[in-house]
Amino acid sequence: MNQKFFNLPAQRQDLIRNSAMLEFGANTFKKTSADSIAKRAGVSKSLLFHYFKDKRELYLYLYQYALDVCVKQYVEKSYDFGETDFFLALEKGHKVKMELVRRHPGLFRFVMRTYYERDSLLSPKLRKGLDELMESTTRDFLSRMDLYKFKEGVDPYQVIRLLFLAAEGMLAETNACTAEEIHSLFLEYKRHADMLRQFFYKEEYL
Repeated sequence: MNQKFFNLPAQRQDLIRNSAMLEFGANTFKKTSADSIAKRAGVSKSLLFHYFKDKRELYLYLYQYALDVCVKQYVEKSYDFGETDFFLALEKGHKVKMELVRRHPGLFRFVMRTYYERDSLLSPKLRKGLDELMESTTRDFLSRMDLYKFKEGVDPYQVIRLLFLAAEGMLAETNACTAEEIHSLFLEYKRHADMLRQFFYKEEYL
């Protein structure tokens, strides 16, 4: 890609990235047009391809950006609260997620689309990288939590998996992108998490 893209003001870079993530997140790679991305970003198609050689390069750049800058930032900042209760830590991490959504409205839908769509350009190696990132951050998260609060026989890893699938399904069903939409979903998600807390925690920790 053209390094001149990084010479643009930060807000301009975000506008182009956000426009592309919203378009790619709303459709398959093949059906997403460079024209629609350029129009949303308020730039010409030729200028877009001045910064990125083609649609494929833009797509792969966004994927790496989402992982390296946004996803890792979300995970690392979420750990700064010093919270050791499993459910409260997940809840407090919501604030960090909202900061990312406000800056990158299409981020989470884009990542979800890239992982599941058949038209994705992601190689097995890139997919494996995302899987490994999720696995390592989950292990790190659990290592910081007071897992003794769970009832005997409850696997906290599977609880995280259940909550992740629930959040992912809600996001896919509603097409939520804005901070307000994501927050509304979070309130519903929290109700589900609270029910799981009642079911999986030992009585003395409720």
